[in-house]
Amino acid sequence: MKHHKYGSRRCLNGTLSMINITQMFVTTSVEIKCLHLNISDQTVVCSRHFKYTDFKWTPVRKTLKSDSVPSVFDWSNLITPRRELFKHPVPQKRPRPESDTEIEADDDISLGCEPYPEFQEANLIVCSPQKDKIQELEALVKSRDQEIQRLQKKIEIERFGINRFSTDNTMILFYTGFVSMSMFSAFFNFIKPVANSMTSYYYKSNDNAKQNILAGRQRNMLLIDELFMFLCRLKCGLMEQDLAVRFNCHVSTVSRKMITWANFLYFVLGSFNIWPSKQHIDDKMPASFKLLYPSTRVVIDCTEIKTERPSSLALGSKCYSSYKSSHTWKGLVGIAPHGAVTFISSLYTGCMSDVEITKLCGMVDLLEMGDSIMADKGFVLNKVLEGTGITVNTPPFLMSHGQFIKQEVEETQIIAKFGKHIERHIRRVKEYHLFDKIIPLSMVGTINQLWTVANMLTLFRGPLVKRMALIKLLCYNYQLHYL
Repeated sequence: MKHHKYGSRRCLNGTLSMINITQMFVTTSVEIKCLHLNISDQTVVCSRHFKYTDFKWTPVRKTLKSDSVPSVFDWSNLITPRRELFKHPVPQKRPRPESDTEIEADDDISLGCEPYPEFQEANLIVCSPQKDKIQELEALVKSRDQEIQRLQKKIEIERFGINRFSTDNTMILFYTGFVSMSMFSAFFNFIKPVANSMTSYYYKSNDNAKQNILAGRQRNMLLIDELFMFLCRLKCGLMEQDLAVRFNCHVSTVSRKMITWANFLYFVLGSFNIWPSKQHIDDKMPASFKLLYPSTRVVIDCTEIKTERPSSLALGSKCYSSYKSSHTWKGLVGIAPHGAVTFISSLYTGCMSDVEITKLCGMVDLLEMGDSIMADKGFVLNKVLEGTGITVNTPPFLMSHGQFIKQEVEETQIIAKFGKHIERHIRRVKEYHLFDKIIPLSMVGTINQLWTVANMLTLFRGPLVKRMALIKLLCYNYQLHYL
């Protein structure tokens, strides 16, 4: 507490006497509450009794102005009165009657407004022109509502999705590879129970029991439309940007759904045992096969899919195919004599030979002693099958005599006739136009799954070998064999 140089050095009851009290009382009249205070030239006053504006401020110190007087005391603090709150009149709520019929006209509760005048029955009568106008407007509103509903249904139908083509089997075959909408619906209903519980890193499962397994977001597309989008990508080879526009979603969403469905269908369809028993093969074998090659278990061939050239020279040399003169992936497929696909290998680099792929794919381990394989000239499997009791039927090679004999020509033609069905199966796989283009290296992680799914989906295309073709083939073989 700082005291100024006028008078005593003490403060009584929180107050002190005036500065140079003689001069002060000459200029200003100040009420002194302390009764026993002798004022002299040495009387001082505490600085707390002065206002902030009574001082002159300098960078070093503060000094008191010459005309300043102490005015801050306990009894001089004026309390600012609180503003009175003005309450606006609010009309009271009218209590709800116990029933609609128990409303009394002379209710004592004031609502803060003038009472409504009683309406007479004549006031409620609407004149005929106004009544006609109301009916006309109601009819117009009803017609507009019907038009809105019709347009909403039209938009729903015209939206690119499975519902738009549900009545056109030709478009279903074009976009999905299924021969009809009923076949597509049957396939979807088959996988739907598992698809509902399908989880991924990006989306939650539709199954309530598995909602908390992965912290993804909810799906904004129906499962049947997701399957349709995947098949459009696989069958028609549509680009992801195109699918994003058609299905009104982002490109990254399309990419994630493609990866999810490729892996899902790979595990679902890959769980089927498509390798039939020997007894089943014999029961379904066409008569022409039984007549000429009764021990045939599988007809095999290899096919290649073009891919981008890797930046690594070592990988580039492994993927290069001298047969296609480009970088490829190579896979082996096998069908039963009656035309059903029975074996699908993984994809290998294009530099590998047919014999090496046959040795590594594991098909030889499935064959039994006494079985035979039908293949083209590229499959020289004598060393691979040595000691297994398995034979291979291939067209004869041209030896040193320089010309085929009659029996070799007949055998070549017969094997070519039987072997054309494996080429027809490969053509069905290549009708999934995703494999028409050069596969980018970014799809290496899912190309095996897509390749397997495409081969498995050919089973829904119907029989590969028709009965009429078998009859013609049988007649031709009989003539060729016995003439």
